[in-house]
Amino acid sequence: MLIVIAGERCTGKSALARAIMEKIHAEFFAGRDYVRLAPTEPEAVDKFQLLLAEKQRSEDYVIFLLTEPDLFNLVPPGSFVVMCRSRLETSKARFARQMPDGELSPSIAAMLERQRGSFDHIPHSLTLDTDGADLSLLAVEVLEQAEEQR
Repeated sequence: MLIVIAGERCTGKSALARAIMEKIHAEFFAGRDYVRLAPTEPEAVDKFQLLLAEKQRSEDYVIFLLTEPDLFNLVPPGSFVVMCRSRLETSKARFARQMPDGELSPSIAAMLERQRGSFDHIPHSLTLDTDGADLSLLAVEVLEQAEEQR
């Protein structure tokens, strides 16, 4: 089974993926990780698209973290896509926690503001608000809905 988790920076995609993988065994790809599948990017893209299509119909799980909107073109039609969302202030606070000094620079804050809406055109099966959510419960919801869609 293929589960695609999409969303802007610091909307909880990785945390949700970890929560899901605490419940099931899954192969995991984030962003352009697929390039490790072959010596050249075009070969890797072909292999990755084939892998995703095979897993879409399989009992084995693959989680693909869609970190850039343009990577959606790799996702097979009809895939189960989860869209993670959070308030802008939540995303900024999460990003700041990743910084060595815990502060968000004005340029990073502006980048987060500019990226708002960049995933809005991506079709998805489920939207999750990760602000203050219990990720373990969200993981169960994702797995249940993914099974229902299959």
